[in-house]
Amino acid sequence: MTRYSQSIAKNIESAWFAIGALPRPVFACLVAVLWSLLPFAACAQSDQNVPEHSSAGYTPVLSGAFAYIQNTNGGVQSLVPQINPLLLVPMGHSVLLESRVEFTGFFQREDQTGPYAGKVLKTVDYAQLDWLADSHVMAAAGYYIIPFGLFSERESPVWIRNLQNDPITYAIATHPDGAADGFQLRGAAATLPFASIQYTAYVSAHSNVNELQSARSSGGDVSIYFPSPRFETGFSYRRTLEGNQINNEAAYLSWQPNSVSLDLKAEYDNNHYGQGYWIEAAHVPQHFFIAPDFFHHFQGVARMEQLVVRNGGGNGLATVNEERPVFGLNYLIRDDWRFVANYGRLLTKNGNSNQWNFGFTYRFIWPLWPGKKS
Repeated sequence: MTRYSQSIAKNIESAWFAIGALPRPVFACLVAVLWSLLPFAACAQSDQNVPEHSSAGYTPVLSGAFAYIQNTNGGVQSLVPQINPLLLVPMGHSVLLESRVEFTGFFQREDQTGPYAGKVLKTVDYAQLDWLADSHVMAAAGYYIIPFGLFSERESPVWIRNLQNDPITYAIATHPDGAADGFQLRGAAATLPFASIQYTAYVSAHSNVNELQSARSSGGDVSIYFPSPRFETGFSYRRTLEGNQINNEAAYLSWQPNSVSLDLKAEYDNNHYGQGYWIEAAHVPQHFFIAPDFFHHFQGVARMEQLVVRNGGGNGLATVNEERPVFGLNYLIRDDWRFVANYGRLLTKNGNSNQWNFGFTYRFIWPLWPGKKS
């Protein structure tokens, strides 16, 4: 048995121990969710009789992004090239292997005057196996991103985020690894004519495997989406079950109105070490008297964020209260290629500093071999 296989076996044992260590109300809710999903799992088993030829045409894909960002933080300049490959390997019509890795370089001038020097870091964002039972149930196992709030799962990739700085409350519930090693269930709990309700429930084991570190924890997320106004609101919860056992909560909303090209997102985060919020609006101009096609490629972005420290802060958060307004202007050359620029002003009692980011991101999607048609 390989070292990684032994680690997986230990993680499974730790996961069961973590489940048993849950508070009784949380454990009861988890059992209720699993029991309610049994009929869907049974239906999914009946779908396994689909003819073999129906799974033809599923092609592995290598996706991700190239990016180059030049940061200036308080007068200190950094060059940050990145390659973020994302591998998708479908196995028939209901199983998917997916993984994303980041190769990020950090280069700064030696003594702020000499030549640039630094190193390249590798980080495994996630590596998981998904089984899609039906629209109500997807089971995942492996190393997955913690489903907490809006930013962690949806906004963090460099080719998606509108601003290159992480929110100053991002470490709440995601410190230090931002990922979990265990199991999760997710899907649509209900699909109504006017709304749909999504859920996620997960449990994580302790892991010391290189690039796959995680802590024992459990949690979940629930959200409701209204398609007519294109509005979503939700709530996330995570309980760490080792070290300083703390609760982490997040409430969030997202709105893309039909009448204007606006993308509005907001999130409130809270735990033992601090609380705070961020609110972000992105807009693409639609009406200009001169060169309208040229201006349609611009995206203006603004974000306001604030952190209030509790119990001395730390644990990934700052140790003093912070505020930061951020403004950005992106130019979309094509759907997959854009220039990015943003400016932020970090305000603290220890002093204020300017933060600049310039660069580009390029999204790629490469089929690994020609797919077959069913």
